[in-house]
Amino acid sequence: MCQKKINIFYNERGFTLIEVLLSIVILSFVMGGMFMFFTNAMTYTTYNQSKTVAVNIARGVVHYMARLDFQPIASYVNDPKQTPFIRLDASSCSNTSIFPDETVCKAVFSPTVNNVTYDKEDVQAWIIPYNQTIWSEIKTNPPNEFPDELKRTIQQEKEMAEDVSNYLLRLYVTVRSNNELIVLKGVIANESIR
Repeated sequence: MCQKKINIFYNERGFTLIEVLLSIVILSFVMGGMFMFFTNAMTYTTYNQSKTVAVNIARGVVHYMARLDFQPIASYVNDPKQTPFIRLDASSCSNTSIFPDETVCKAVFSPTVNNVTYDKEDVQAWIIPYNQTIWSEIKTNPPNEFPDELKRTIQQEKEMAEDVSNYLLRLYVTVRSNNELIVLKGVIANESIR
């Protein structure tokens, strides 16, 4: 009896048309999946980059506002002709009683980062006194001027039992980026306790 050796590694016939087409289809599915992965990763990275920039702009505004003189801001906030809060943006920089240097203020409230200019609608600071009556009113019935995300942030805040209105002002900074609003909290402290 004669046994025939089958050697599949040295077959000289080559691949059939169906085998080649099947390998191209499988390869195209693999490449399509990888392409979608990299596209989604790029979108996610771009989104996170813009969010990081917005948070850093908000931090810059909080830091800038915290270094300003407390007394002029407190006088402006507690003015009976004012609303129980004040909204500051790039158009407020001309108020020399609060901002000593208009150029620095505009650089903080209207920065250009990665060729994107943030304007007065994008970067805003909201100052609320530590007055318990005003705070309770704002917390239970937030003003219509407040963005929705700021309203939610304020409603989650805890009540403060002590009267610190002579030493602190509440500060909320909102930055809009990619149709998302970033809210950062801070305080403006009297120089005597800094």
